[in-house]
Amino acid sequence: MLSILIPIYNYDARLLVQQLHQQALSAGIEYEILLLDDASDNTQLSEGNRCLKELSNVTIFELPTKAGRAVARNFLAGEAKYNHLLFLDCDSEPIDDKFIERYIPYCKEKNIVVCGGTAYKPEKPATDSYLRWIYGVKCETQSAAERNKAKKTKFFTFNFLIDRDLFWSIRFNELLKSYGHEDTIFGLELQKRNCHITHIDNPLYHIGIDNNITYIKKTRQGVENLKILLDSYEDREQLIQYIRLLQYYSILEKTYTIWLGSLFYRIFRSLMESNFKSKHPNLTLLNLYKLGYLSYIVRRKKYQDSNL
Repeated sequence: MLSILIPIYNYDARLLVQQLHQQALSAGIEYEILLLDDASDNTQLSEGNRCLKELSNVTIFELPTKAGRAVARNFLAGEAKYNHLLFLDCDSEPIDDKFIERYIPYCKEKNIVVCGGTAYKPEKPATDSYLRWIYGVKCETQSAAERNKAKKTKFFTFNFLIDRDLFWSIRFNELLKSYGHEDTIFGLELQKRNCHITHIDNPLYHIGIDNNITYIKKTRQGVENLKILLDSYEDREQLIQYIRLLQYYSILEKTYTIWLGSLFYRIFRSLMESNFKSKHPNLTLLNLYKLGYLSYIVRRKKYQDSNL
């Protein structure tokens, strides 16, 4: 009935998997839990996770070299034996003991995509991790009613169920090796196929909150992935219309002012990053940071090409 697929990188997934295992057993369903350690470099964490294979219906794979989030998810889907795939991030935690049970009715349907949602615990983290937490609370936490009502709801791979055949008609884009936007492009491919996404109130807590420095780095990696997509995606205009940041970038491109965005980034980068590390990070400023960085790397690439 259900294949639960969880890629792992440098994270202790034992509590999550133990909880999911118990919930699946209590539900009395056919299931498997497949884990993929994507070449974690924390030996202690990897050894701790290996004990999970002692649980029934749990299998753990380990890659010798890091492949990235897209490849890891595609690999797990290739190993799955059931018709419905439940993709979860390893740094999550069920809110209650009914998480698996709420997905079961949808495992009887074909061509289904169901998103459970994301939640954050109300306790504020330390200042050095505040940026990721506030971004999650403001931009990722929505009820099913809000997500179903919105004309454009960003697709998150943090917690979703999908029919296996539908998944294989899309797959994750393996051009994206680092963090960021593999979920965005997957959502766009669903839209192109006119696939209806059902949103339900079945969130997981996101508990693996990156510190500010790590999240700023990941933000830049996500922008670099956008540049890869701009250069390689078959329908560039559709991509731009789907991603708001690219809509603003397109305005700079059409008005020949990419240089201005790049200049803004180079002049104000340090000041913006200081804000992101503070007790009051500004999310509008974070969007300007992304736009400026995209302009900067586009300009840098053009300069490098002109000097070849």
